[in-house]
Amino acid sequence: MLQIMNKPLYLLIEDSIRFFRERQLKKAVNAAQIALEFGNTDTSDSDGLVRVHLQLSLVYSTNALYQCDPSYYSKAYSHLQEAKAISNKLKNNETTVGVFLIEGQYYLSTKDYSECRACFENALKMSKASDAQILAHSGLAALCIANNNVADALIHAKTIETLLNGTAKANAPLLWAEMYQIYSQSYILQQEYSKSLEMSQELLQLAKIGGDAEKEVIALRNIAVVCGVKSNYKIGMQYFLEALTKCEAIGYKELIVHIQINIGTLYAHLYNYEEAIKRYESVLGNHSEVLDPKTRTVVFNNLGNIYLTSEQPEIALDFFQKANRLASELQFQELLAYSTAQLGRTNIALNRMDEAKSNSMAAHKMFDKLATSNGKQINLLNLASLAFEELQFDQAYEYAMTAAALSRQIKDDSSEIKAYKQLAQIFKLRGDFEQAFEYQEKYATIQEEFSRVQRTRHNLDMEIRHAIREQQKEIELLTKENEYQSQLLYQGEKIARQNDELLRANEDLRQFAYIASHDLKEPLRMIGSFSQVIHKIAKPHLSEKDQEYFKFVLEGVTRMNNLLDGLLRYSVISQNSDELVSVDLNEVLTLCMANLKIRIVETDDIIERGLLPTIKGVQQLYVQLFQNLISNAIKFVEKGKQPQLRITSFETPEHHIIGVTDNGIGISEENQTKIFEIFKRLHHQSEYEGTGIGLAICQKIMNRMNGSIKVQSELGKGTTFSLIIPKELKQPTNSHVQPLP
Repeated sequence: MLQIMNKPLYLLIEDSIRFFRERQLKKAVNAAQIALEFGNTDTSDSDGLVRVHLQLSLVYSTNALYQCDPSYYSKAYSHLQEAKAISNKLKNNETTVGVFLIEGQYYLSTKDYSECRACFENALKMSKASDAQILAHSGLAALCIANNNVADALIHAKTIETLLNGTAKANAPLLWAEMYQIYSQSYILQQEYSKSLEMSQELLQLAKIGGDAEKEVIALRNIAVVCGVKSNYKIGMQYFLEALTKCEAIGYKELIVHIQINIGTLYAHLYNYEEAIKRYESVLGNHSEVLDPKTRTVVFNNLGNIYLTSEQPEIALDFFQKANRLASELQFQELLAYSTAQLGRTNIALNRMDEAKSNSMAAHKMFDKLATSNGKQINLLNLASLAFEELQFDQAYEYAMTAAALSRQIKDDSSEIKAYKQLAQIFKLRGDFEQAFEYQEKYATIQEEFSRVQRTRHNLDMEIRHAIREQQKEIELLTKENEYQSQLLYQGEKIARQNDELLRANEDLRQFAYIASHDLKEPLRMIGSFSQVIHKIAKPHLSEKDQEYFKFVLEGVTRMNNLLDGLLRYSVISQNSDELVSVDLNEVLTLCMANLKIRIVETDDIIERGLLPTIKGVQQLYVQLFQNLISNAIKFVEKGKQPQLRITSFETPEHHIIGVTDNGIGISEENQTKIFEIFKRLHHQSEYEGTGIGLAICQKIMNRMNGSIKVQSELGKGTTFSLIIPKELKQPTNSHVQPLP
């Protein structure tokens, strides 16, 4: 049960489980390790700790299996023991069952089958939940398949099917997948290929729904095997190649090797020996450590057969000898008999009759003790050829007839052709030309059919190669496109991140500006007030120089106060989210002149104003805008010169344009781009007072109103500020702005 007190622990466990299903094992380990750190900081959550240790044990044992690296097993075992120790203290039935299930998986991976069985059986005895029972039966079925006990595996599958009765596949896709995987594997081993195909297709769909990458690969591989057995080579190859791609993505080395061997065998059936050899030799050269001895023996035999069929008996002999030695060492009786028969066949091709006779007689004795018939037809043909060479025609006839019947039974067309050819030669040398002709006709008929099949398969191989080339071209194009899209995505994400960072930085700056301008005013007022008190008390005792120092302090406090006032006004502009209303700019201008009345009277300012439009906007922002522009026009004039200001308006189809023209000192061309920067001052405080914030505020207001502000000026000839205001305004938004404290 999830415990709220350590929610991150369980979220990380779920992440690890999801990554594990996808077989992203590194991510699964990382998530579980982080979860373990949370678990170790809250040791009261024992159930969570057990789950983390079990998850790590499962991931590490899977890593060991995938990478063929036993060192991971020690890590898996260590976490398993930690989980068991904590579980034993808990004495919780559900937790104990979970430990048994993961322990069973561990022993299945390490091939300790007796311990594996005990764990799954214990889990089955203790489990009350159907999910746990299904997993226990699935583990026991996997154990049965590993021991080639198909009948018992199918019993477990039937039991799982009963437990799942009434459960929709969509609600428990991975539990259903457990059952279908058992059926799929078991039916292949029983050579019931149609049933296996049906189960594999179900498994594939459920694995995709449940996101289980390994089960998806197994389903694809099984479908491909069935297609290959049924001579549906083209579809089989498609499934094998898809399985290989997905298997390489999850890094399951042993399964990669088996799929590569399957692909090599499929190419051999298509008579594309070059590609088949490439696949087999790639496995031997690049994945030698993964190959189990039996698989290695099979690969040696397959390569020997290809080289012998393509009339390279010397190379074939080397591979058959390797297969024979390995099969003999490991007592693989079926493979030993098969490779011995192939040695006899190869020595006949090399005209080494004594060695061939020794091989063939030894193989004959082995096959008599075996139930298998694979390779027996080859050895019978060897014996027929040897008897024919020794002119023992009756014996040769018996061997050839038996070989023909067996070849026909197991559908080995190549051996059947050789048997009829041998029979035709026997009767020809006997002088029985009628019988010789009869077998010659049989030989010719089957040979013609065989040649047709060869041509068909050659054509099919060409189709497959063409399809693969086209697919590779498509992949290359997609790769290039993906690289391009990835670059675009990366750049887009980078820009988005930068935009987010910029928004955060702007918001941080706004918050800082507000705090600085608002919260610093109080200590500044205190400094100013107490400075004045000290000055009043100490004034009789101060020298003229001391009086001047106090004047500097008080002027500094005033300037600082003005600066903070300006900064506060600047910072709160982006807060303004008032609804847009109709604003009469004539009223706005009247308000501004009223606010600035004292300064206008003092400077004897002449203001000419035309009729201004009514626009959509926020009135208080426009008051602030015009007040700043008029104040600047009054301030920045030559000493002794009467300020003159003209405010005009005209419109275009889309904009209102308001002009504010003064007769001030003007702005140089190089400084016209700098005047809207916050705190930017072009003149010393002693020349013209100010904070360097006014025009920055003007620009920010125009931006908030979706408009813009332009400047035209010449030194000594005045300045015109043009306010360009859209007629259709959208409501200003503040979606990224947080409320001020």
